[in-house]
Order: sequence, then structure tokens, then C-alpha cells
Amino acid sequence: MIVNLIIVPVLLGLFSHSLAAEDLYDVLGVPRSASGQEIKKAYKNLAREWHPDKNDDPSATDKFTKINEAYETLSDSERRSSYDKFGYTSAQEQRPRGPGGGFHPFDEFFQGGFGGFGPFGFGGREGGGMDKFLTTLQHYETKLHPGTSKNPCFIYAYTDLCFNCMRIEPVLFKFMTELENVGLCVVAVHLRRSPGLASHLRLYNAPSLLGVVSGRITFYKNSGISFDYLKDFVKSLFPSDTLVQITDDSLQSFLDGWRDNRVRAIFFSSKSEPSLRFLAPAFFYRDRIACGFVHTGDPKAEKLVKQYGVNKYRETLLLWNEVTDSTPLATIVLQQLSRSTIDEVLSNHKYLALPRLSSQAVFDDLCPQESKIKKRRLCVALVTKKTDEHNIARETFREFAQTSTIQNERVKFVYIYEDVQHNFIRALTKGNETRSKITVEVVIIWRLDTHKLNYEFLEHGWSLDPQAVPQSRRELEERLTSILNGDNLLPYKATVPEFYNEHMLGLLTRILFKLYDWYDRIFMYCTSYDGMTVLTALAALGFIVAVTFSMNRLAAAEAEEMKKKRLSRKAQQRPPSCSPDNQTIHLYELRCETFHNLISESDTGLTVTLLVDEHTKDKLMRRFAEIMQPFSRYSGLTFAFLQLEYYLDWYRHLLELSMDFKVTLESINNRNCVGTVLAINGDRKYYYIYHPKRARKWIRHQRGRDVTKAVGFGDSDTDSSSEEGKSREEAVIFEDELLSGLSIWMDRVFDGTVKKVRLQYWPEMSK
Repeated sequence: MIVNLIIVPVLLGLFSHSLAAEDLYDVLGVPRSASGQEIKKAYKNLAREWHPDKNDDPSATDKFTKINEAYETLSDSERRSSYDKFGYTSAQEQRPRGPGGGFHPFDEFFQGGFGGFGPFGFGGREGGGMDKFLTTLQHYETKLHPGTSKNPCFIYAYTDLCFNCMRIEPVLFKFMTELENVGLCVVAVHLRRSPGLASHLRLYNAPSLLGVVSGRITFYKNSGISFDYLKDFVKSLFPSDTLVQITDDSLQSFLDGWRDNRVRAIFFSSKSEPSLRFLAPAFFYRDRIACGFVHTGDPKAEKLVKQYGVNKYRETLLLWNEVTDSTPLATIVLQQLSRSTIDEVLSNHKYLALPRLSSQAVFDDLCPQESKIKKRRLCVALVTKKTDEHNIARETFREFAQTSTIQNERVKFVYIYEDVQHNFIRALTKGNETRSKITVEVVIIWRLDTHKLNYEFLEHGWSLDPQAVPQSRRELEERLTSILNGDNLLPYKATVPEFYNEHMLGLLTRILFKLYDWYDRIFMYCTSYDGMTVLTALAALGFIVAVTFSMNRLAAAEAEEMKKKRLSRKAQQRPPSCSPDNQTIHLYELRCETFHNLISESDTGLTVTLLVDEHTKDKLMRRFAEIMQPFSRYSGLTFAFLQLEYYLDWYRHLLELSMDFKVTLESINNRNCVGTVLAINGDRKYYYIYHPKRARKWIRHQRGRDVTKAVGFGDSDTDSSSEEGKSREEAVIFEDELLSGLSIWMDRVFDGTVKKVRLQYWPEMSK
């Protein structure tokens, strides 16, 4: 019976964990910044579609269950906050416990018995509220850290038996709870339970406080802990341009800055400094909304407050789009603006009346993917250039977007800078006509997936002439109505690249930020250890650098010395291989007087040497010259011949040296070597050998196949067996056949397919 009681909670825990594995925002198809109204709307649409009574899909029941669970979790602010931090759903009502904020199905059996080590809370800090803020390294790296680009994180590090931690925790718990209500990320790290996360955040001492913004860590360095000090620290984490101070003089320039593709928002408050309730949403939406702040008691903003009738004793939020000379786009006035109210207003007005496709994120948001024809969404984009000449086109198209009879959620009107997003526009190659100077293109886009879309261009484009704009409006309205009511595909398909991010920092700025981050990391690592440890590490690093530098200097000196030796050795240049007109080839005799010039002290290159005797000399040299003629244009080649009657001993010495003197070639004679060609690289001490079949056969029969392989006689010889048993008359040397394969062999030398025979030194020639 006990076994059954234990297994059931385990199975329930695992089942709940599997449900939580799927992101609840993805289940409802909403972004993580979605408002309560957006979540409710998405839930109603999905519930109608996947209700088991209306959908025959076998998976409808499971899908409907997941939709309900997602809505129950995300519609409740407390449950949603817990899910955002710890990944818990409404099916998991436990608080995160244990190391790193996880939970264990047996925790309930041991509460009060062993988890806290008694009523003092020394072990697990039973009853200490910081457990609700614990998280894991994986959750921090995958969810919280990437989110710091929009939502700064305040982190508190503590450990067991830390009396300073116990002293400041009441203030910290209250402060962290307030930050959580404002919507900021709040994390607690137990140094002993989560060593991986502590190391990742460079936390080595307790208590420690730090903030993370856009992945960059800033430590709290004030010696005192109070509400005011902590608020000032968190406010200092935000970039200085998060909330711009607005006065009467700067108002118009601020509102006219909408051409950066951002809505304008201004917070009004009777307090002289902006609240975290204003800073947090301003930072979260800064990519889409530029925010300002006005102190209603500031004399420099007196006209501004009167102009818009702002109540000095209430908090006010005003929003503007491109139209800045009339009533604000939205106005919210409350005694105290809550974060949820601010989020709802900003999320519903985060785009201009005619937004620009200025990044891939904007494209994904305004032109979502939809593969079903009945539900397809259209992006109607005006293609203009970043010039004042096209301002009239953007103004008339904006007016059309605001007043058109086609006010449908499935249609978004946008514009594109053709000269900035040229890669995207270039991908739309079909249907684009060369227009006159008074017309610009309008492209209708239906996005199928991340990079694939259907599209078409408006037949007559959009006119720059105000008199002809009504005709362009009628044509576009008729075409959009036809597409929305029909089932036909758009005529063209394209695979498009990602949009260029027009708001991205410059390359130099990003490099400077990265260098500063490295400096900050190195500084923190150095200051986290005692002086002796740092000095030891620096000494070791200096020793390694010094040794590396010394080795490089020695290697460079040795290379320079070898270079000098080589240059002094190459006093004589390689003799020319042919006449200047390339009609006559030069053949040099290799003998003891020319040995240094042609072999031992020659430049880098090959000395191609033919082995002859007195009887075959004339005929073989003529044939050799004919074969070498095409190769004579290469300056790195020199052609020579060697008479075996005088230098057979040198050739025998060369072959024996090639085999490390493991074999003695005593019976070698001129007849077996005639027709052999050596391509000798004197500088690098190697050579290639070409041999007629007679020499190949003799060496194989005399010393076996190991000799053959050592000197490169490894080619197959299918005719050798047939020659055995022939008479002396039948075995005469045929000079015409000796060099028959030489041309092909030379090609193989240049291809690198002929084996090199390497030597330690060159045998000396003697008279």
C-alpha cells in the first residue's frame, strides 16, 4: 500500500512536467509580451476550433486540454509570473523547492522533518521567502538571460549560515517583491545549491547583489542596503536614453523623430524622477516605442502640460504616431498607472499608422506566416526610396491605410526602403516593371513560411501625382477585395533573405561593447581572488608568453641562417634549357666539372638527365630532345645526359644510397641502364626515375621486389615474363622503344603521381 502511495505522486509529477515541456505561449500562439486581452482573444478562437464536439481530429481532446491549461496559467497574473520564472503551469501548484528552484515528488513527505534542519532554518531556510525566487542554470540561460535585452534582471546571491544575508533579507524580500510587481526579472541564487549558476554569474561571495541588462552584469557596490539605494541601483541599470527628459523646447523635435519607425510616448508625473513602473515598459518596448518623461512641476514643461491639459496630480500617458499636430493617438490618466495598464496600451499601439519593414522582427510581427488560403494574411508594401521625393507617396499611402474601406485584421499596410532592403526587393524578380518617374511599386505579399512567399505587384503601381492617387486607391482596393474573397494563389513565388536590421548598432560600436565586456570579466575575475593567486596566474602567463616569444625568435633566426646558407650556396644560376626563340633545346653533359652547377648547387628545379652509352648516344639524345621540346618553356627545367662508360659507379652509388645500402648492385652494367631518365632536384635532395622495361626487369630479377619498390620501379610489367627464354639476338636494345613512355611520365611528374626517391646527400662525382 505504501508503494502505491509513493508511485502515484511520481507519475503525476512526471505527467505535469511533460505538459509543461511545451511552451504555453506557443500553445495559444501569442508572444511572451501579450496582454491579457490578447491571451483571452487567442483562447476563444482556439477553443472554438479545437473543441472535441466540433473537431473530429483524434488529437482534438489533448489539444483542447493544453489550450485550457495554457489559458488558466497565463490569464492569472500570479501563475503567469511563476511560469515565466520557473516554467510551472496551473497543473503544478507547488512552489519551486530544492537546489536551483526545482521540485521533487517526495518533498511533501519530509516537510518540517529534515528539509530545514529545525526551526532556525539553517539548512534549507524553511519559511524564508527567497525560495520563491530561486531558478536553475538551464532556465536562466534559455529564458531569463536572453530576456534581459528587454527585461533587466535583479539577482541576489546568498548561502547557508550567512548572518549578513539574514540581516538584509527582510528588506530585500520586500524590494524584490515590488520589482516583481513592476514586471522586472527577479532571481535568487543559493551559492551552495546552484554552483553552476553562481559561477556563470561570477558570484563568489554572499551576500551579493547584481543586475543584468542585455547580458551585461553590473554589481551593487554600495556598502549600505536600503530601499532608496536599491531603487537607485536598479534605475542605473537602464540606458540613459530609455526615458528622455522632455521640455517645452524639446517636445517638437521628439515628436518629429517618428521617422526612426517608432511611436512616441510621454509619461507625465508629479515626481521629479521617473518611476520603475515607467522605466521597465519603456525599456521593454524601446525597439518600437520611443518614450519620454515630463515632470509636471518643472517650469520648463509648463506650456507642454497646459497644451495637452495634463492633470498635474495624476499620472498620464500620451501616445503619438506620425500625425503629431493633432490630438494624441491615445491618452491614459490614472491616479497611479499600473504596469499591466501601461503594457496593454503600449502593446496595442506599438506601430505607426504606416510602419516600415525595417528588420526581420518587424516583418515577422506585421506579416505573420499562414499557409491556409482561407486564413491568409496580406502585407501590402509600398516600395520607395529613402529620399524626400517619395514623401508624397508615403503620405498618400498612409492616408489610404487609415481611411480605406478595407479595414481587415488580415491586411497590413507597410512601406519598404528599396535602397536599404535591396536584397529583399531583388528576390522579387517577377512582375516588377520599369515604372515612370511619377509611379512607385506596390507589392502584395502572402507569407507561407519563414523564407517563402507568394506575391504580386499592383498592375499600375502607386502614383506620385496627387491627382492620380484616387485611381491608384480604387485599383488597389479592388485587387485586395478580390484576393480576400477568392481562393486563388498569387501569381509569383519567391524565396527571400532576412531583412537587414536598420536599427542595429554599428560594427565599431559592437566591437567596443565586446571589448568592454571582456575587460569587465577579466577585472571581476582578478578582484574575486586574493593578490597572491592573481600574481601567480600573471607570472605563469608571463612565463608562457616569454617562452613563446623566445622560441619564435630562435625559429626565425634559424630560418634566416638557413636562408643565408642557401643563398650563398646558389651562386650559380640554372643554365637555360633552350634558346631565346624556344626553337633549340640545350642538352648539357653531366660530368664531374658540371656536377655542382647542375645538381649539388643548382637552383630549385629539376635537372632531367638521360643515361646513355657510346653506341646509343646520338639516337637517344635526338629522341630525348624531341620529347623534351614541349617542356623546354619551363625555366625550372634543365636537360642533361650522362655517359655510363665514365660514371656507372656514380649511378650505382646513387641507387645503393636510395636503398640505405641494404643491397649491393655488383652486376649492374651499361646495357641494363641505357634509356633511364633521372629528374633530379638538387636543392631538395630527391629525384624521380624513369626506366625502360629492360632495367626494371633486371633489378627485379637481381634483388627482388623490395629493391624495385625502393627506387620507384613499381609499375606493372606484363611483358617481362614473355621475354624470358628469348635468344640474345631477340633481346637486343631497341632504341626507339626505350623512351616511348617518357612523355607520359613527365606529365605524371608534374601531376605529382610519380614517387619521389629522397636522399640524405648527393654522391660525389670523380673523374
